[in-house]
Amino acid sequence: MKKKSSYKFIPGALLMLVMGLAACENPNQTTNASKTYFDLRGFMQTQITYLKKNNPKVKKTILSQGKPITKEVAIKDWEKELRMFVNADINKTALIGTYTIKKAGNTVTYTSKESKNTVQSLTVEMDDSKKQAKSVIVVAGNENLLFSSGTQLKLYCNKAANNQYQITSYEIKGFQKIIMREKRPYEIKARVLSVPKIG
Repeated sequence: MKKKSSYKFIPGALLMLVMGLAACENPNQTTNASKTYFDLRGFMQTQITYLKKNNPKVKKTILSQGKPITKEVAIKDWEKELRMFVNADINKTALIGTYTIKKAGNTVTYTSKESKNTVQSLTVEMDDSKKQAKSVIVVAGNENLLFSSGTQLKLYCNKAANNQYQITSYEIKGFQKIIMREKRPYEIKARVLSVPKIG
């Protein structure tokens, strides 16, 4: 029997690109020192713990080559489902000092100084206390002689019954371009159907 995957509704080429973003960031280990930038990995781990505990269903729409597919699904592996967000964390030893930091109101934007960085920008909107994130936007890209890609990740949260901001929707949008082939855009939108009450 074939092992089922939480990406079973994602076309093969897109799955390759999804795994590619994670692979490009993994060689740079996350620093254990105090975080220089927003702790995206820690934030996502908290969200994943919440989602695993409450196990909400998700309404997911995938648009690839102009054909939308919408299904209501139960996510069996939230770590794998949100891996691209986790691995977009820029608190890695090799990346420290390679991003500028700009603050405007409750929003903080980290912009790469170097084109070789996979994550080109990370924008985080905090709540009024500036202690909890309400939204996260990541712009990433890779390019070499044979392959280029661009990816935008978006994640939105609302305050739940426990007064913590919990994920309500997330998006993955971008393109891949292989030499001698046409550019292939793709888009994934997922909405958490309900945020269960905390008992």
